[in-house]
Amino acid sequence: MRAFLAIPIDPHTTRQLSALVAQLKQTDWGERIVWFPPENYHLTLHFLGGKVEAERIRAVADSMKNWFAEGMSYFEAEIRKIEAFPTTAKAHTLIAKVETTIMLQYLVREIEEQVKPLGFTASQQAFRPHISLGRIPLVLNPISVPSAFKHLDDIRLNVDRITLYQSELTDNSPIYTPLAECLLETYD
Repeated sequence: MRAFLAIPIDPHTTRQLSALVAQLKQTDWGERIVWFPPENYHLTLHFLGGKVEAERIRAVADSMKNWFAEGMSYFEAEIRKIEAFPTTAKAHTLIAKVETTIMLQYLVREIEEQVKPLGFTASQQAFRPHISLGRIPLVLNPISVPSAFKHLDDIRLNVDRITLYQSELTDNSPIYTPLAECLLETYD
């Protein structure tokens, strides 16, 4: 089973990102991007693997109810810009870059500690928080994102839950099925 832990994108932020995507579709290269459906938007915190046994995924799901027993508060993270990923010259994905906050980094480290006893290792790549918006065909490299998208204001991601997703790859876009979630503390 292919699975990962991620922050789902709240409806308000999804609408804001969808409005930006609608504008990007109007660029000279916009029609050639394979745009992901808004219901697929998420911020990956930890990729568990592409071929993980179902019982190991169940163990992660069962353990999630005990995560953050000491408490982990809800927080927000800013979405800063739209850019080509991983680099402009060798891009394969158009993303909404999320500010790397101390809280997000702490959350990733804490999740790695929670899944370590279940046999999952820490990521070998640096954490670069982002929301994937669309796949860039190789023929479009390098891609130039208009300057209006290089500094976004007032787009915030509500980090109030962590979701365990199963991912099924298809010819178009993956199908993500939520399997379990862990809610963070909110104060009203």
